Amino acid sequence: MRLILLFIGFLFLSSCKDEKKYIEGAKKPMPERAALSRDSQIFLGNRLFSEKTCITCHDINRKKTGPSIKEIMKVYKAQNGDIFAFLKGNAKPIVDTTASQVAIMQANINGFLKGISDEELKTISTYMLHVDELNPDQ
Repeated sequence: MRLILLFIGFLFLSSCKDEKKYIEGAKKPMPERAALSRDSQIFLGNRLFSEKTCITCHDINRKKTGPSIKEIMKVYKAQNGDIFAFLKGNAKPIVDTTASQVAIMQANINGFLKGISDEELKTISTYMLHVDELNPDQ
């Protein structure tokens, strides 16, 4: 009988040690997520472009309330502009700089893009930079 109690005690003590190791292991920080691939950034940027209602004013190929994405990026590429800085609110517009358009864009940036992270803004920028590759014939 003592042998059985000794064996149960040994099992109990050894299981506590395993639990302690598990708890100590849980304190380790989560590893950082790997960077998104270009294709993933474009996919996410496209989705966010729609979700943040950018698509309401900007079509890929034609002017709506605002210029098309292709027209915007044509100007930004020609002038070596930084679309990310503009979307973040840290750069002045270089496309359609009339006072009424600038007011609309500023209101949208302050409203729709205010709570968006830098990573999400980068994905929108990446999508916009590559939209001509995604829609070459249009």
